[in-house]
Amino acid sequence: MKVLVIILLFVSQIYSQTTYEIPFSTKGNSIELKIKNSSSIKTEGVEISATGTPNWLNFKEESKRIEVLEGGEEKSVEFKFSVDKTAPVQEAVKLKFKITDKRGESWEKEITVEVSPPKEFKLYRNFPNPFNPSTTISYTIPTSQNPSFAKGGNTRGVFVVLKIYDILGREVVTLVNLEQKPGFYKVNWSANNYASGMYIYRILAKYGNGETKIQQRKMLLMK
Repeated sequence: MKVLVIILLFVSQIYSQTTYEIPFSTKGNSIELKIKNSSSIKTEGVEISATGTPNWLNFKEESKRIEVLEGGEEKSVEFKFSVDKTAPVQEAVKLKFKITDKRGESWEKEITVEVSPPKEFKLYRNFPNPFNPSTTISYTIPTSQNPSFAKGGNTRGVFVVLKIYDILGREVVTLVNLEQKPGFYKVNWSANNYASGMYIYRILAKYGNGETKIQQRKMLLMK
């Protein structure tokens, strides 16, 4: 969970933006917008709305209202949101907020956010399971736990191998065999040409400093 505090002024100038980091795949985050009427004239019926929100960011409410804002007065509104695990990581994304008042005047403000990489190496349960004839395997690749390698955000990729084995440990197919940046991934396996039974899917992630992570799970193909 993270709270971002941003001050919005009722002025037309555009200022340079700080990039705010938000945690990967989290709930209970919030953006607190401090709305200040920089004029000496009272304004009423102020609506603050989030617009153009990416589909991986979910606001609990997309609009807020301030009934009265006196000249020089400042009030706060809070937008609670969650971040889906499908969010792109370490990429600057702009969130837009539109402010309108009862007189029809409007202002817009952009906030730049960046989703931090996952902290956990995780191989998820495939879905569906049991399955016929296809299933989806998902996983997250974090930055390295080695401080010297992780410094600077680990812009180098991680070499990832995802393979499927039969219950006797014989290799069946390789689904992934390439370098990937930290983030969330999913891959589909179509088992039309394979017999019913229990299979094992295993992922190996190898970092540039030699650090290696391995996880595996079982799944059931039923025809």
